[in-house]
Amino acid sequence: KHEWPTRVDERSIEEPEKWVQSACVLCSNGCGLDIGVKEGKVVGVRGRATDRVNKGRLGPKGLYGWGSINHPDRLTYPMVRKNGKLERATWDEAMDLIVSKTKEIRQQLTAHGIAFYTSGQLFLEEYYALAVIGKAGLSTLHMYVRPCVRAQSIKKSADLARDGNTRLCTATAAASMRESFGSDGQPGSYTDIDYTDCILMVGHNMAATQTVLWSRILDRLAGPSPPKLIAIDPRLSDTANAATIHLAPRIGTNLALLNGIQHLLFANDWVDNGFVSKHCVGVEDLRSKVEMYNPGYVEEITAVPADLIRQAAEIIGNSPTLLSTCLQGVYQSNQATASACQVNNINLLRGCIGKPGSGLYQMNGQPTAQNNREVGCDGGERTLAPS
Repeated sequence: KHEWPTRVDERSIEEPEKWVQSACVLCSNGCGLDIGVKEGKVVGVRGRATDRVNKGRLGPKGLYGWGSINHPDRLTYPMVRKNGKLERATWDEAMDLIVSKTKEIRQQLTAHGIAFYTSGQLFLEEYYALAVIGKAGLSTLHMYVRPCVRAQSIKKSADLARDGNTRLCTATAAASMRESFGSDGQPGSYTDIDYTDCILMVGHNMAATQTVLWSRILDRLAGPSPPKLIAIDPRLSDTANAATIHLAPRIGTNLALLNGIQHLLFANDWVDNGFVSKHCVGVEDLRSKVEMYNPGYVEEITAVPADLIRQAAEIIGNSPTLLSTCLQGVYQSNQATASACQVNNINLLRGCIGKPGSGLYQMNGQPTAQNNREVGCDGGERTLAPS
């Protein structure tokens, strides 16, 4: 429909001597940015105009979050606890202590007595170095990455073995991608927002979680030929307020609502049968599964009015293109992976995948979640990173 215009956001506290290419990892948008450097210190950031993800824009975290780097209270040297008190130490002394304690633990408890608990905001190269040290060097099973949001409950510590922040944060994203497509790479591009006729957001308050991506959608909504926006969220969020239709199901009933939408797609023949026959399997099983989920029955389960369900399904069923997206409202809820797969199935039934304006974003909390999987810190298959 239109090209998203470039706008370079910049914030500096001094004039940089040079700009170094980097990326923001403070939400899952993955904005391209340049870091302004003076005398070896970060003094500013600016969005990169040529980056297809953000076209120069930065969110509030990217624009202001780096300020703590130069804070006077920041620790800039190692400290070692002696007689119950932390004291300043040299780097050689600190490293020697780490090595000696590591050897002692391996001798007493095996390599699996050592665990790595790191951030979800590192870069691919840093995760690779961690994997080399932890897995290839020390041979520990326990490589943990701090989740970007509240962790899901873990039944036992062994569940964490070989995992990155995908397990604690967005395991559903990877699982649903592998279930539906055999790969957990995202089948879509942010550029699809510029061309889509319909956006389906399921459990994803993008206005709060990805401000730059949300601004891209707001530009479409305020421009010519705006897309229809369907938001599924129990809360009346800022995203839901901007939606064409807001479906507010009871907590834990996402799957029933998505089944109901698919029931109507089948019932009204809003299915791209040519695409489905070439690219999908198990369609009749799906049709049978959702047959009982008529709008009245779904209303009883979800408390979403039947007429709203019909309206949403009609928009999805008659839209030439469809872009769907999920986040924690699906992943941290009841029947998470099944619900995420049903979002995938809506796009597949409509044949809305692999063409401009159509795709799926099974979002992560941070773009580095894919990096964890690339370097072996996740238990599943390795895939290409999303665009």
